[in-house]
Amino acid sequence: MNNLIKTIRYSLLITAIIFSTARCKDSYLELKDPNSISEANFPTTLNQVNLLIASVYGVQHHWGFYGQNWLGYGIYCLDHTIDLQWRGDDSWIGICTGLAQSTDTKLQNQWKALNRGIYYANSALEGINKYRAIAPSSEKEEIDHYEGEAIFLRGFYLWHLLSFYGQPNLDGMGVPVITTVPKSIEEMSVPRASTKDTYQAIINDFKKAASLLKGQTDNHRATEWSAKAALAKTYLFADKKDSAKIYLEDCINNSGKSLVSFNAYKMMFNGNKQYEYNSESFYEIGNLADPVNGNSYGSPMTGTTTSMLYAQFYIAADGSRSATSYSNEYMHDRNLTRFGYNDAPPLTQLETNGTNWNLKQSYIDQQKERREQAGKQVDGPDPRLWVCALQPFFDSVKVSNVYYKVAQAEFGKWYEMAPATLNNPNTFYGWPTRKYQYLDGKLIETRNVAGYNFYFIRLPDIYLMYAEILKSSNPTLALEYINKVHRRAYGYDPNTPSPVDYVSLTDRTKAPVDDHLANDPLLYERWAEFFGEARWWEDVRRLKMGPQEATFYKEVAGGKGKITWRNEHYAMPIPSIEFESNTDPGMKQNPGY
Repeated sequence: MNNLIKTIRYSLLITAIIFSTARCKDSYLELKDPNSISEANFPTTLNQVNLLIASVYGVQHHWGFYGQNWLGYGIYCLDHTIDLQWRGDDSWIGICTGLAQSTDTKLQNQWKALNRGIYYANSALEGINKYRAIAPSSEKEEIDHYEGEAIFLRGFYLWHLLSFYGQPNLDGMGVPVITTVPKSIEEMSVPRASTKDTYQAIINDFKKAASLLKGQTDNHRATEWSAKAALAKTYLFADKKDSAKIYLEDCINNSGKSLVSFNAYKMMFNGNKQYEYNSESFYEIGNLADPVNGNSYGSPMTGTTTSMLYAQFYIAADGSRSATSYSNEYMHDRNLTRFGYNDAPPLTQLETNGTNWNLKQSYIDQQKERREQAGKQVDGPDPRLWVCALQPFFDSVKVSNVYYKVAQAEFGKWYEMAPATLNNPNTFYGWPTRKYQYLDGKLIETRNVAGYNFYFIRLPDIYLMYAEILKSSNPTLALEYINKVHRRAYGYDPNTPSPVDYVSLTDRTKAPVDDHLANDPLLYERWAEFFGEARWWEDVRRLKMGPQEATFYKEVAGGKGKITWRNEHYAMPIPSIEFESNTDPGMKQNPGY
């Protein structure tokens, strides 16, 4: 626990800010002398236990996890949410194309962050057990809740560790499972558990957390339903469908969760507090922007700097493109076709009058109609396109309280393309992503630390997992749960038949005819509903869709990187530094690295 105590000394103010809305009303700063904290006298109060738990939550903001690396340096590259604008980083291109390198620090920080989360959780559990021995009986329920939160978070970090570094086959190599605080170098040397056994460890944590968290109602923290939803998902991924079905039905029938409106769905990913912690969220990572103490290049921080890597461009007053932060990523153009958007690239729709460049009025009218009639045109795109991405020349972003039109993710004037980017104006779209994007100004205005929340499990995930389990035994009911998600996306009542309903489990989707999602409403809805939420990669691994996805996306970086699938790419390389301290013969590198 000693390292955790050092962190607590350093992070008192930060954790106080993060949990200012938490259930414990006493200030974290009421310790008479925080610098006197030691293993001998900590924890001795319930507030100090709460501080331990706050530190476990705090790892979610770690630079190697959702603080920065997880999306733009990891999952967004693997599932091709993004493409790369700058083509000078071969290792970054390699992550996108299947040629990740074991020496790449972009893939090492996730390992450090997630293992830190597990270590902090184990340290917190050690402290909780110590405090139980001296706590009054009146505090039992609160102590149980704190223990449940720590166990839930341990399973949460282990889930992400497995999703990034473990092999998808159940008999493959998972990741080390550590449930106590190592007391020596020897105890730090542990083997990799199998993927099946890693899932079982996660199941054990979520199941125990669900029991301990009964009565916990603060949705800013982990609750019983957070654990049950996560448990259902883990059972499905572990191919224990009967158990998954039990918990999915429990979440559907007893959690009190319901789908929000389409408008609320569109508004819930960009830091608007009115729409976060909503009726369909089972667990989310809470973030706060920090324009005073924010630190985009490390910790501590109360928010996230992920969108620094994929910040949007806008058209400045002089016609040039300007970025709202450092930015090297934009939505991969192939995602437009998968959403059913097939209109001409904008730079093919230019007209000029001397030195003045404009978009053709016919194109402007067409695009405005697309947006106004979203979901109502047979040849129009899925309405979720405008939830997930910003359309250049039509969407606007605020900069210094002035609204500017969004630009294509490129360089130079808005009507030109820089030759060095290798982009072809006759084929290039360059839409910035919208989910988990800061839209209220230049990100630098908050020291590059934004306050949008990240969602781990939402009710649509529960519905679609339930449909997956039912599709063979009860295809009619499975189709109904797929349609609930689909109807909401098109602005209809989720519980009432609508004109946009799929009529079969092999009905035509918005994906192009050569896409493996073209006649698979279940998988298409999983892709479209959670696009940009770092969930699709989990399904790509589980269902072994790597070859099909590589065929669909084809290339990145203006053609500089051709996506060539290899099965080793389902698991990222474990950092070499791990093998310097972990000498157990069962600690092996993933093949191909």
